[in-house]
Amino acid sequence: MKLKIRFIDCNCSFGVPGIPFFRIAKNAAELVEELDFCGIDKCLVHHASMRFDSPIIGNNRVIEEIKEYRSRLLPTWAILPSQTGEQPEAKIFIKKMIKNDIKILWSFPNEHRYNLDENTFGDLLQLLTKRHIPLFVKDNLLSIGKLLASFPKLIVIAVNQGPHNVDRYLFPLIEKYPNLYIETSSYIGADAIENFCAKYGPNKLLFGTGFPNNCSGGSILQLIQANISHSYKEAIAHGNIERLLKEVKL
Repeated sequence: MKLKIRFIDCNCSFGVPGIPFFRIAKNAAELVEELDFCGIDKCLVHHASMRFDSPIIGNNRVIEEIKEYRSRLLPTWAILPSQTGEQPEAKIFIKKMIKNDIKILWSFPNEHRYNLDENTFGDLLQLLTKRHIPLFVKDNLLSIGKLLASFPKLIVIAVNQGPHNVDRYLFPLIEKYPNLYIETSSYIGADAIENFCAKYGPNKLLFGTGFPNNCSGGSILQLIQANISHSYKEAIAHGNIERLLKEVKL
């Protein structure tokens, strides 16, 4: 008998980017249709504007446009340096997160042209560490390693790592930094999940599809067919992110 797995997608978005992908969800309703089609229970969602336009626009849009779907779509925000006046200073930004029940943040350093470091985000990163707020980072593992050297207890989720093998970069960081996680949408080398779980167990892996950059079904199939125990699959599919969300101290 096959056991059903409940999925929470940690990495997906809706909205129309400047250069659309092959298949997108133009709005929240279409994203929910995608979740239903793929058998995904919930997702942590960001708006395309947060990445391809500006978090100032996208953070507001994601709150407004998912109001009818908050039981399925959990909103996230992206960050910018406060020094430019675009984003409030750290304490005020955290208050806005509390008001809007935002428990997850994103960083797109390359798209938004900033350094994710102590000089630019020191006050905010200290508060994120203190409040156990996870930061999803779309950057290479070399840059993430430098970030963690300054903030070793910060909860960081490395996204879109691969499809080439990244284990020579990743494994030393996993062993040194207890709050580093990897999202699975592009972690697709041969037996990548199996090898990771054999060495470190399942608790540092978070299921994500990368939709619409990637097809949602590919990530689901990869996890379902992985040669690991059902309990490991459950942890990756939803258990680990549920634990992180419960530990956030807003």
